[in-house]
Amino acid sequence: MESDVRRVFKRVNTRKTVGPDGICRKVLKACADQLASVFTDIFNLSLTLGIVPSSFKRSTIVPVLKKPQPSDLNDYCPVALTSVVMKCFEKLVRDFITCSLPASTDPLQFAYRHNHSTDDAIAHLLHTTLTRLDEGGGNYVKMLFVDYSSAFNTIIPSLLTTKLEDLGLHTSLCDWISNFLTERPQSIRVGNCAWFVPDHSLVWE
Repeated sequence: MESDVRRVFKRVNTRKTVGPDGICRKVLKACADQLASVFTDIFNLSLTLGIVPSSFKRSTIVPVLKKPQPSDLNDYCPVALTSVVMKCFEKLVRDFITCSLPASTDPLQFAYRHNHSTDDAIAHLLHTTLTRLDEGGGNYVKMLFVDYSSAFNTIIPSLLTTKLEDLGLHTSLCDWISNFLTERPQSIRVGNCAWFVPDHSLVWE
């Protein structure tokens, strides 16, 4: 709805860097009332067709130093600059998906849930562990920690959309999500120099 687009535009953080689309965050926020209707039509058409405009998917990778004197590439943190308009669009889609999914989330899932954080996960883990040990009788606790590196980059779009369809999301929205996750043009920028990544994938090692 136009009111939702207007609301998310007015909440844009103007202190962040401009993305590859060159759209000024201050202008987008100040002109939210004038631009809301135009972008509402663009967003609705994108969702109906299940296609994300390539200009919305473009990103610029900027290496940011993690230490004063770097010795290898691991001393840099790759930061992706993306379209501010697309970020707003993502928030609207996320809110819609969150409201549409059934209330069957695992109670022990702490990531990507409102008012849940890693602190909650740690508190739950400590409570469960200490409760078990306090029962006595020679009880002990075994733990297994798994860290998924670059989890977002390992998503298989076809499997994700199938799971979302099983949860009841409309086919056109699932197609939109699949399109959003594929064929994302990227470039790397260091100072005034930029390199385009032709295969739409970036591996940072």
